[in-house]
Amino acid sequence: MSYGYTPPPVVFNERTNEGLTDANARIGKMSNTVAELEVKLEAMYRVMIDQGIDPALFEAKIEEIMKEREIPQPPVIESKPCPKCGMAVKNTAIMPLFGKCMYCGTKVPFTPSFIKNEEKTDS
Repeated sequence: MSYGYTPPPVVFNERTNEGLTDANARIGKMSNTVAELEVKLEAMYRVMIDQGIDPALFEAKIEEIMKEREIPQPPVIESKPCPKCGMAVKNTAIMPLFGKCMYCGTKVPFTPSFIKNEEKTDS
């Protein structure tokens, strides 16, 4: 796998210079994050292959995941109780991987995991 550099897209429909600058900075940061994740993913893939895992297993798993995505799933809004006041806090796109309690203002982390919620509770 070889990935070339692609410059980040530029936002032109923002009306203010500050908004345009902010939007372009966020897009640039996202592009950098995606590039970083591509390198990490390729490294993980190569390590697994070096450790003897058959590449066909990856292909089968990708196919399985793609089939799961074909089935429409109702949107699930993840929430967890606020550690300070106990009220439900929802994960938002405004602050990725964090939510903010609208009752007491506590910042609540939504730590990502490779384990689905139903798998976590089964064990």
